[in-house]
Amino acid sequence: MTVENAHRAAALLAAEPAGWMQTIGARITESEPGRVVLELEAGPEHRHGGGVVQGGVITQIADAAMGMSLATLQEDGVWNTTIELKINFLRPVREGRLRAIGRVVEIKQSLMFSEADVMDERGRLVARASSTNMAVPEGQGRE
Repeated sequence: MTVENAHRAAALLAAEPAGWMQTIGARITESEPGRVVLELEAGPEHRHGGGVVQGGVITQIADAAMGMSLATLQEDGVWNTTIELKINFLRPVREGRLRAIGRVVEIKQSLMFSEADVMDERGRLVARASSTNMAVPEGQGRE
């Protein structure tokens, strides 16, 4: 069921980073029904041996922005989990602010679709992702 859950969008924005977000330094900077932005100040701790931000870090913030954007259109007590994700990397990043801008594409009866653009601090597209998600009761996974 699709609902504009402005309360959930506000709660996401107000929440202090915890778990994986705290570990890598990501934070939610914008949240409204159907759209969530995560930011990360990328530095040496996010780089792989080749000297650029590891693709998994970029994928992590894109996936979260997509899932959270979907959550802002879900009823309380229901969240979502990614069942398929695709990402294209367009340019390497060594450091600086990354913004993952997640947006809802469509919500169907059993599947949800979203996209995210990851931008560098100069506004250049670093990566573009898309995902398919399914609804799950809060606190549960795909069982």
